[in-house]
Amino acid sequence: MLRRLLLLFLLLPAWLYGGNVLTHAYVRGNQLVLKFAHPLDLRSVSSFHIGGHGSVRYIFDLKHMRMGSSRVPKGLRHPNVRSFRLAQYRPRTVRIVIEVPRAYTIAHRRSSSRVYTIALPTSIARAASSLGSLTHSIGNLFSGVGTHGRRHHETTTPIATHARPAVHVRPAALPKREQMPASQHHRYTVILDPGHGGKDVGAISGARREKDAVLQIAKRIRKHLQVKGLRVLMTRSADKFIPLRNRTRYANRQHGDVFVSIHANATGKKQKQYRHGIETFFLQTTRSDRAKRVAARENSVVLKRSDRMSKNVILNAVMTGPKIVLSNKLAIDVQRHILGNLRKQYKNVLDGGVRPAPFWVLVGAEMPAVLIETGYISNPMERKRLFSPRYQERLAKGVAEGIVGYLRNREKELQ
Repeated sequence: MLRRLLLLFLLLPAWLYGGNVLTHAYVRGNQLVLKFAHPLDLRSVSSFHIGGHGSVRYIFDLKHMRMGSSRVPKGLRHPNVRSFRLAQYRPRTVRIVIEVPRAYTIAHRRSSSRVYTIALPTSIARAASSLGSLTHSIGNLFSGVGTHGRRHHETTTPIATHARPAVHVRPAALPKREQMPASQHHRYTVILDPGHGGKDVGAISGARREKDAVLQIAKRIRKHLQVKGLRVLMTRSADKFIPLRNRTRYANRQHGDVFVSIHANATGKKQKQYRHGIETFFLQTTRSDRAKRVAARENSVVLKRSDRMSKNVILNAVMTGPKIVLSNKLAIDVQRHILGNLRKQYKNVLDGGVRPAPFWVLVGAEMPAVLIETGYISNPMERKRLFSPRYQERLAKGVAEGIVGYLRNREKELQ
């Protein structure tokens, strides 16, 4: 009877504030098991990771949540995990931190309405290579697809678009000095991915090629980030064709903290005179039937008919791993700073918004990943700007400041 009264006392606050209660947390085999007093709303779970030299922390925030008691965690130990931290981070948020020596493919899901499980590394060596195997399987679906009759290669083809509208952001009020603290310089690795390259020229308009513009812009971004003290790597630094699967595989091998793919947009002949603007995309699945029909048509270029069912299975498996929430935040920061920089010197810089859309080039990245459409090469005004050193410099500065701003915000969240 006393135990029932105690349980009722613990659950009563949750009923009063409309949230949930974490009642148990324990390790079972290679899983961290979380149990709740009420059915878990998946929208209340957000996750991201912070990578450093010799240490990676996976962070899970359970919103509208309270811990049943300070004794909820029971002997949280695992041979391949350095430490577990579980606490009431905020009055209505429980935070879980899993620290491991190196990155692994972390899967998490709701196994029943009141139980949520987080996979733990089975072994460091096996865990580190698991994502590579998965992305290699995805890569096998893309076998030397050309660009005949199309303006874009498969690396910029979205497999779906989301039903909700784009998020438009206000240009940033840019600080005079946006730089990482000196003690943090060594911690972060940024992977820049200039789209296309080699035989894949991307969009072409007015004798200008997308692959040339995005490489020039990426090199300028690299310079700005290096000045700010970050480690910067590029999937290509010359006019070279890089297979799709190798881009995120390289980023994962290098334990990147941020993955940014640089592209330029294009439209058909009837629209090219007026369509313009800058957009930033992050990885997201779709619930829209219309988007699914668009995806089926677009993906017919990159997938064989016999592979479409396999594509759906693999995509659903991969989408549990990428850090969608963090990618969205990164996209907002980058878009805001791009607009803030360009509008200081250029007129008619249109905010195309921050949009969810599962681009294949982002699938497989274990870190927050975004794709930037830096402008429309099919628009005469933007085409001229995209190849202007002054415009490229402004744009690159905005991207770099957006990345640094994102990393600074993540540091504050973890303090």
